[in-house]
Amino acid sequence: MKDLVIVWAWWAGFTAWLYAWRYGLKPIIFWANEGGMITENPIVENFPWFDQPTSGYEIMQKIKNQAITYGAEYKIDTIKQITPIDENNFSAWYNIETTFNWQIQAKAIILAIWTEKNMINVKWEKELFWKWVSYCATCDGFFYRWKTTAVVGWWDTAFIEALYLANICEKVYLIHRRDSFRAEAIRVEKAKQHPNIEFVLNATIDEIYWNEKVEWVKVNQNNKIIDLKLDGVFIAIWMTPNKMPWLDKYLERDEKNYIKVDSCTKTNLPGVFAAWDCSTWSCGFRQLVVACAEWAIAAENAFKYISKN
Repeated sequence: MKDLVIVWAWWAGFTAWLYAWRYGLKPIIFWANEGGMITENPIVENFPWFDQPTSGYEIMQKIKNQAITYGAEYKIDTIKQITPIDENNFSAWYNIETTFNWQIQAKAIILAIWTEKNMINVKWEKELFWKWVSYCATCDGFFYRWKTTAVVGWWDTAFIEALYLANICEKVYLIHRRDSFRAEAIRVEKAKQHPNIEFVLNATIDEIYWNEKVEWVKVNQNNKIIDLKLDGVFIAIWMTPNKMPWLDKYLERDEKNYIKVDSCTKTNLPGVFAAWDCSTWSCGFRQLVVACAEWAIAAENAFKYISKN
């Protein structure tokens, strides 16, 4: 029997473990791989305590190493199934089965499941997925040194990707569906000042053309069709939380698939808490500092729930 199971790890999961451990609980973390969206970010400037711009991967390592220093227990595994031990009494504990056949019972669970990167659903996008259409500039930008690329998006992620690519590419088109911006003003200003970035505003991609490799994209800008010659396309739009076949028949979600939680990160299931990108909390403000705060709150409320019950 475990007090608390945390699904998955990454920076927020290790934050939850640290707080749960300090409350005297015996938490265990399950994770499938080391990463998360922040590790794709080459420069993080808005996370407290770092006096210099730092890569997301380095921040991830520091948070993980801190938890491991204090004895964090974690398993590299995926969840196969989570079920209440008694479907007529959800205030009892939960059975957890993993892909590698771990069988664990837990008094409480904190969920922070993955999110999937959204596609723009245009012709040839799916066929060229991870070839000449990428969803991670840090992962694939290296292949486009001194070439021309396009970034499609309208949030912070699009500007982060464009700025990263602009330092290695000859030219970067930033294709934005409006002429006003929702990204942080400092990133917008940096993009405007960068000589290698050209804004294509009030525009969307209609089709990606290729012949052995991507050659150009058809762009609809203010109802006028233009062709942009380039070598690669990077998609950087919003994400959607993954479904969980092993628990979704019990959990309440909203119309966009986010897990519904209250101000204490509680779901509709007793003893099950959700935080980070998969939940409805934080007014949609998906930031590293928010994720860590949410998981600290989730750990505290898991402790209160276990103590009470």
